[in-house]
Amino acid sequence: MEYIIDQANIVKSDSSFITASMLVKDDSIQLIKDTILSTKLMRMNFSSYVMTPGHVMIVDELPAMAFHDFKNHIIDHYLSRGCTTLLSVFTIQHEKEFKQKLKLAKSYLFNSPIDYYFAIRVPIEKLTPSLVRMCKRHRLPAVFLEINDGNSLGNVAWGWIKEALYQFPVTFIPCLRKAADSSKQIKKAWKAIMKEERLPHLIECPEAGKALKKEMLMMLGIYPKKGDLRVGGELNYNLFVYPEDRIVETIEDLDYDSHIPEITVHRGIILKAGEAISFRPGFGNECAVTVPGHFMEGRR
Repeated sequence: MEYIIDQANIVKSDSSFITASMLVKDDSIQLIKDTILSTKLMRMNFSSYVMTPGHVMIVDELPAMAFHDFKNHIIDHYLSRGCTTLLSVFTIQHEKEFKQKLKLAKSYLFNSPIDYYFAIRVPIEKLTPSLVRMCKRHRLPAVFLEINDGNSLGNVAWGWIKEALYQFPVTFIPCLRKAADSSKQIKKAWKAIMKEERLPHLIECPEAGKALKKEMLMMLGIYPKKGDLRVGGELNYNLFVYPEDRIVETIEDLDYDSHIPEITVHRGIILKAGEAISFRPGFGNECAVTVPGHFMEGRR
C-alpha cells in the first residue's frame, strides 16, 4: 500500500519541530519533504498532531508470566505509553549462566507484540573479558553493572575489558545497589575511570518504562533503526494531540498528560488509538545491533 502523510509536525532530535510530508510504501518511509507532495495517492493530514518516533523503553528482569498477565503488563506499562521497542535486561550472577538466562529471556518475549533487544545485568565483581566477548557474540549492546562501593570499581581489570571491546564497543551502565551514603563518591570514581580508560558508558542508569533518549540509542547502536523517522526506515511513530490556538516551539512546551500518545503505530500497524489498544501476540521481532556507537563517531 502506498499513501502520503501530509503536514506532519515531526519532533527533531533537539526537541524542536519541522513540518513535512511523507511518502509511505509497504510500511516504510520512502520520502520526506518540507513541501506538500503532489500526487494522486491517498493522503492523511496530520497537522493536528505532533509526531514522534516510537519509543524505545527498558523492561528490567521480565519474569515468567502466564499469557494473560504478560499481556496486561505490556499493555499497561509499554503499549499505553507509546513504546514500540523494548530493551529487555536479564540478570546473571555468574558468566556460566549467560546462555541459559538469554534463552529464558527470549522465551519470555515469544509473544511480544513489539520488537525487542537484549542486555545483561551483572555484579561488577563478575565482569570479565570473556563475558564481554559473549555479549559481542550474541550482539548485546549493553552491560548494566551492579555496584556496591567504589572499591569494586578499582578491582576490575579495565585494560583487559577494553581489549575485549574491539569491533563491538559494548556500553557500560552503572546501577548502584543500596549505596545512597556513598553514591556521590561512586559516581565520581565511575566518571574518572571511564574517562581514563575511554570506555563507552553512561553516567546513570536509565529508568525502566521511560523513553530512552536519542544519544543513548545512538551509543547502543539501536538508532537509527529505532528511535528515528527517516527515509528508508520503518513506520514506527506516536501521535500526540496538538493544542489549538497556541504557538508551540518545542515538545517541552506541550502539556501531554504525562506524554501519553493518542495514536501509536508499529511497522505500519495501529497499536493504540485513543483508549483502544491492539495486542498482536508474536508480532514483535528480536533485533540485533550491528555496531554499537557507530553514529557516535567524533562525538565521544
